[in-house]
Amino acid sequence: MKLLKLSILFLLFSLISCQEDIETNEIKQDISFSKSSRLTNQINYENDKEILIPTILNTQWRDFNSIMNMSDENIRNTLIVELNNRTNENISYLQTQSNLELSVYSLLYTFLKTASIRTESELKNMTLGDLRNTLIIENANNLGNQNIRGLQKLSTEKLVQLGYSWYLPITYNSLINYNNGKISKITTPYKFKLKDDMERSMDVLKIVKTNEFSSNAYKYLGVYHIRTSFDNFNLQLAGSNDLFNWNFIKEIDQDAHQGDIIKWNQGYLIAYEEDKQQGKNNIALRYYDSYQDLILNNSSYIKSINTSLDSFGVEGTPDIRKVSGSSPQNGNIQIGFHYYDGDVDRLAMGILKNGNYWKAWKDALSEYNLREMNFKGNIGSRKGFRYSNTDLTLQEARLIKGDWSTWKIMLGLNGFFTEVLVSTPANSISFANPSIIQTENNKYVITLFLPTEGNDPSENNGGMIYEK
Repeated sequence: MKLLKLSILFLLFSLISCQEDIETNEIKQDISFSKSSRLTNQINYENDKEILIPTILNTQWRDFNSIMNMSDENIRNTLIVELNNRTNENISYLQTQSNLELSVYSLLYTFLKTASIRTESELKNMTLGDLRNTLIIENANNLGNQNIRGLQKLSTEKLVQLGYSWYLPITYNSLINYNNGKISKITTPYKFKLKDDMERSMDVLKIVKTNEFSSNAYKYLGVYHIRTSFDNFNLQLAGSNDLFNWNFIKEIDQDAHQGDIIKWNQGYLIAYEEDKQQGKNNIALRYYDSYQDLILNNSSYIKSINTSLDSFGVEGTPDIRKVSGSSPQNGNIQIGFHYYDGDVDRLAMGILKNGNYWKAWKDALSEYNLREMNFKGNIGSRKGFRYSNTDLTLQEARLIKGDWSTWKIMLGLNGFFTEVLVSTPANSISFANPSIIQTENNKYVITLFLPTEGNDPSENNGGMIYEK
């Protein structure tokens, strides 16, 4: 009898082991790829450039200067050629793919390379199906709540979202304040309710490091706005040597707010939201040839950009992503901004060429990924920045339309996002209008705006600055 029991147990063990071998073999060799059932048209966009341009920029297969001269067909063909050169798919097969399919697989390739899951030479020998199957396995390995068979049922764009959902927190844990499984409290140095030396609230402060040789020059300059009435603001310029104490210098413009500033060669470029007509907004630019010209508000170039993406005439919150050339009149400027669709604010991007020609498009990729994370309200202000040789973005997004207590800050890479877990001394929960600048010793200083709703009275209704 004892021998019979042992035999039965051995048989059961053998059957279990055999089944595990079969399942393991299925994972390694037989993960199916079905374009028709797996890759669904879930990304909503009105025209091709809204998905093609964000894709080509986020893959970095072409830079923003090239976009000005590329049609949608040029970009589509570029994706086909690049996927053919970088994977084991042939041109004729790639030509049968839709623009959405080409975009999704370009982004999938970029993720596998960015996350160092496969090298370029390994990716060169892989088909599109191999790329997808590789990500399924990596997601199963990194996400405890996902299994192979469940992941097989998901669209490819969802698989890429899941990939970034574990990769971003692991790679940028110090930026998102998540260390050793715990949210990190903000410690000194920090400051709430930022004010200039005239005791005026410094709302939505954006900072630039000057690197001027003059001993009289401030180490940092910042643009911010002050409220002049319920719905009117004026854009201001201030200077600081320590980032926490600011001296007013000059008013840049009236009926203007949500500014951004960068140094461009020896001069300075300011972009902001212009509000010359009540209920309407547009992007405006000013360029100053030198530090001295800036502090005197003596601009050599001024440009008001007409709205182009909606019928409501509301486009604003610009952030200056990249510039090329010597000046606005002889170069290109890439700008992130928002537009209003009649319901909520949504994301867009544009390029100004040689100070005159403007090309803009809706950023369907970033918009889709944030909406998939349950953000139903405005998606607006943001700031692109360079971190460890990588282009990242700090982005505000509101979970519930009209609810100011639900603003969150997101960290973005290649159009995909994870939440920045801000934890203040008084446990405020709502944060908006992010900006970031690198300072000495590889430190970063972040500025935010804290609404009244959802936040402690000791911290809310004003600007916040802290160091990482």
